[in-house]
Amino acid sequence: MKRSRILIALFIIIGSTQMVQAEDALDIVMKADSLLIGTKTYGVSEMTVFRSDKARPTMKVETYSMAKKGTDYSLTVYKEPARMRGTAYLMIGDDLWVKFGSTGRTRKLSSSAKKNSAGGTDFSYADMGESSQGISYKYNVSMEKSNATVAGNSCYEISLHPKAGTEGVYEKLTAFITHDNYHYLKIDYYEDGAKIKTLTFSDYRKTGQKEYPYLMVMVSHTKPSRTEVVTSAIEFDSDRVQERFFTSSYLAGIK
Repeated sequence: MKRSRILIALFIIIGSTQMVQAEDALDIVMKADSLLIGTKTYGVSEMTVFRSDKARPTMKVETYSMAKKGTDYSLTVYKEPARMRGTAYLMIGDDLWVKFGSTGRTRKLSSSAKKNSAGGTDFSYADMGESSQGISYKYNVSMEKSNATVAGNSCYEISLHPKAGTEGVYEKLTAFITHDNYHYLKIDYYEDGAKIKTLTFSDYRKTGQKEYPYLMVMVSHTKPSRTEVVTSAIEFDSDRVQERFFTSSYLAGIK
């Protein structure tokens, strides 16, 4: 009887520890997400794709995003170069529309297309459009290591697996988040058990009440390619973001 009580007590302690770790991991990811998202977010950035270390023409994009009643809304509009001007992506939840600047046509794509390359970059449509509520919104999280190190920075290593019923997400993510200020350092993306790309974050700057990474680099592990994103402007809770932007009719009128 005494041994049974000890075993029961151990099970309770182990179960409680696992629950605390899960809660702590989720809290950490949500704090990291909070630095990247806002009620309505407007941004301007320059994206440069490097193939075998050779730079392609830099693309200037404007992004508008918001969340409403648990649904992500995002609009990405290409302003430069001339060949890309007028191209735009609209995402509402799992629905994706693309406006092709070269033809002026608008097309709704399947949910599976969200994993395709956006504008020839190493970012997918999903990477660019599912940021209104943070990555914790579609993933279950668990602590892998509470004391990891990345480039000399002490950090948490946290695994993320897609929640049941979610679409357009990866098989697994591994996020590395600093101990002191909850900055994302990098996120590894996995498909079919293999690491396919890595997103790194740097040049964090104070932006209102947040600290935002003004440089993000997505490196492919399946081809000699990387995409650098340099933010030139970011506004949280921005009046520039209006609900009327997030319709297929508004998308079709973009020039």
